[in-house]
Amino acid sequence: MQRQRIILVTAAYFPDSYGGAERQAKILAEALGRRGVDVTLVAPTVSSNAPLTETTGFGRILRKRVRAYPNLGGRNIFSFLAWSLWMPRAFRRAQWQGVPVYVFHARLHALAPALTAMRLGSPLFVKMGGGGEASEFDALRRKKFLYGRWVELLLRRRVAMFVANSAQIAAELRSLGVEDSRIAEFPNGVELPSVDFLAEAEARRSGSRFIYMARMLPDKNVDVLYHAARAAAADGTRANLVLIGDGPEKERLEAIDTQQEAQGTVRFAGFLDDVYPELSAADFFVSASRREGQSNALLEAMSAGVIPIVYAASGVEEVVTDGENGLIVRECSATAFSVAMKRALALTKDERRKMSRNARTFAEAHIGIDAIARRTHHLISHVT
Repeated sequence: MQRQRIILVTAAYFPDSYGGAERQAKILAEALGRRGVDVTLVAPTVSSNAPLTETTGFGRILRKRVRAYPNLGGRNIFSFLAWSLWMPRAFRRAQWQGVPVYVFHARLHALAPALTAMRLGSPLFVKMGGGGEASEFDALRRKKFLYGRWVELLLRRRVAMFVANSAQIAAELRSLGVEDSRIAEFPNGVELPSVDFLAEAEARRSGSRFIYMARMLPDKNVDVLYHAARAAAADGTRANLVLIGDGPEKERLEAIDTQQEAQGTVRFAGFLDDVYPELSAADFFVSASRREGQSNALLEAMSAGVIPIVYAASGVEEVVTDGENGLIVRECSATAFSVAMKRALALTKDERRKMSRNARTFAEAHIGIDAIARRTHHLISHVT
C-alpha cells in the first residue's frame, strides 16, 4: 500500500532561520513521518550553502535558492515571482496529482503553494500564524502594491481548510466570511521532555530564575523584560533573567547593560541550538510580546514545567490560566512585569511546584506534537 504523501511549505527553513514556524514545520514533519506519512518539505533559501535537496527521516527537503525571501515583496518582487513560478513547475509531474499541500502562514510566500495546489487539483491547507496585531491578512492588505490583496483574496477562495491555533484567529477568519466548515481549531505542538528531565529540573530550580526564548526584535518588547528585571533587582528582589536569542535588541540592550552598576541580574545567552539545558534550570518563562499567534516558546516552556509569566497576547489565555499554571500580565510595561516577577518570586516552593506541574499537565493533554500530528493527519485524510 502506498504511503500517504503531503507537501509542507514554509517561508524559510533551517539553516536560514530558526524561528517558531520553522521549528513547528520540522517537528510536525517528523511526527507525521512517525505516523507513516511521506513528507516533502519545501522552502526558499538565501543561503549559498544550504543543499537544494536533502533526504530526511520523514521524506525530503526541497529548497529554491532566491536573492531575498519571497515574503519581503516590494523591491524584492523578482524573488517573489521566481519562487511563485518555480514551485508549480517543480511539482508538475503526474505523481504529485492530488497530493495535499499544507502551508505555514498566509503571507506572500503562500502564493506559490496555492498555484501548485490548483495545478495539481490538490486540497490546500493554511496554518495561520497570527491574530490581532499579528494578523497575516491585515499584513497582506498593507502591502504597498495590490498583489498582497490579490494573494489574500486567492487564499480566502481556494483554501480547503484553515488551521487556527487560537480562538481569536478563528473569529477573525469568520469575520472575513470563512465558513466554520473550513476552519479547524487546534494549537501548535511541542516535543515533550521526558519524566527524567522533569525530575532533574525540579531538583535544580531555585525559584529565582527567569528565561526568555525568541528572536530579539523590537516587536517582542524584550526591553520591557530587561527593565522589569532591573527594577526588581533594584528593590532587593532576587531576580535573574536569561535572554536567549539573537537580533538587534540583543546588541542594544547589551550596550545599556555594560553601563549598569549591578551585574549578573541579566545574562545574554545568544542563540542556542538546544534550549532545554537552560529550561531545566529556569523557574519562569517571560514574554512581553503583543504580536503572537500562539508562542511556540511559551508552549515549549510549559512542556518543561517552566511557569509562564506572559502578556495577554492572542492565544495566551487559551493555554495559561492566571494563578493556576502561570501568570498573565495585562499591561505591556516594565512596571507591570516587575510586579508580576515579584509575585512569582513570592510563591512558596510548594506553590511553584504545583503551578509547574499544572503547566506540564496541560502540555501533555493538549499540545504534545504527536497528538497534534494525529489531528493534522486526521484532518488531511478527511478532506482528501
